[in-house]
Amino acid sequence: TFMAKNHIMGQIGFRMGVGAVPRKRVVSFYEKHSPEKLEEVPNILSKHYGDYPKLIRKLERKYQDYGYFLGWEEDEAPMRLALDQVHAMYETWVTDYWNRYAPQPLKTAARNMRYNFSFLYKKLRKAWKKQVWPHLEPFLGVPDKRAAEKQKRKDAADARKRRAGSSAGTRRKNTDYRDDVEED
Repeated sequence: TFMAKNHIMGQIGFRMGVGAVPRKRVVSFYEKHSPEKLEEVPNILSKHYGDYPKLIRKLERKYQDYGYFLGWEEDEAPMRLALDQVHAMYETWVTDYWNRYAPQPLKTAARNMRYNFSFLYKKLRKAWKKQVWPHLEPFLGVPDKRAAEKQKRKDAADARKRRAGSSAGTRRKNTDYRDDVEED
């Protein structure tokens, strides 16, 4: 049909901005791998509207660049956008108003406070990493690299066994039914 062929519903949802869209990552991905397709990004996003994980898998597989899209949901999440706007407003306010109109003693006090807090943050972070985290890491930390690799290999082997056990392209029929009565 015309609507399915031209992705009309995807165009509408995409244009209205309904839901999170990996627009920034797709544009930068195509800038890196295939700049000639940059004009097609809106059409590609509308075509895959609502099924962006499938688009991401296709792009990663095609260009062999895995992990590029990790965390894309956070790029254009409402809270992230709001924080970006607050940060931009703060930068504008500081550069335009604070630096121009604030009295010099207030500017000096603010600069000293910022320096002191950043110094304190660095010292506390260093103490956390060297003195506190080593005691908590066995309970809260990530597993060591060897154990993670071993589990990954085991999972891959299990997946290969499952694939090898199934016949090509056909589904196994379930012969166990709840209402079957075994006759002895």
